Amino acid sequence: QLADKPTAAADIAAAVVGGRIFVPGGRLATGEVTNTLEIYDPREDTWSRGAPLPQARSAYALVAYEGKLYLFGGWDGAAFRASIFEYNPELDRWRERSPMFDARGYAGAVIAGDAIYIMGGYDGEKVLTANHAYFPGRDREGDDPWERASPLPEGRYAMGVASIADIVHVMGGTGEQAGFLALKYFPQRDEWQSFTSPISDTWSDFGLVVVETYLYAVGGVLDGAYTGKTLAYQAVYSINIPIVR
Repeated sequence: QLADKPTAAADIAAAVVGGRIFVPGGRLATGEVTNTLEIYDPREDTWSRGAPLPQARSAYALVAYEGKLYLFGGWDGAAFRASIFEYNPELDRWRERSPMFDARGYAGAVIAGDAIYIMGGYDGEKVLTANHAYFPGRDREGDDPWERASPLPEGRYAMGVASIADIVHVMGGTGEQAGFLALKYFPQRDEWQSFTSPISDTWSDFGLVVVETYLYAVGGVLDGAYTGKTLAYQAVYSINIPIVR
């Protein structure tokens, strides 16, 4: 048992920069949305606070890219938003960046190459298929940082999204169709490809992480009930071909 997070919150995400875990915003037990940034140091088992978000957010998408945090969209307590906030841990400072095409929450955010892909989500009325590429380097230089990419074959939100070998994997989530979604996205070709689904049930709100050549899906909601299920999928493998002389 380690030190508890000072502020209990749901609809959050976490990202690692410099060996510390950053957890912005979230939805409180009262239903209110907070702008608090809390930072955990695993070496010291201590929590500290950073500069608060410019606006309260929950149900956002979050990634760490080149030493900074990027927070996309989310719920502010009244509506879903299209805003992007960039956080510099060295300066302990947030700044707003070029907004997304669409307001949304519960989307997936993943890094592939020099872009961050924002996939799916929910805008308060419909489930989204949108897949947009954000280039932080362009944004810093004052150029248009957004490109529209091939949309998801079907709308999803609260799914697992992870990149391994620059191939994006989208798994599970909630959508208009039931069942477990299992897709690969190839940014170089801007193409989607399905792969064999490990389960047939609807599974959402789980954590999806990469460890070596495997994707691990943990917890979440399985067919409407909370679950401790853990599943591993080998996403990358090698084939050795013997040479006969």
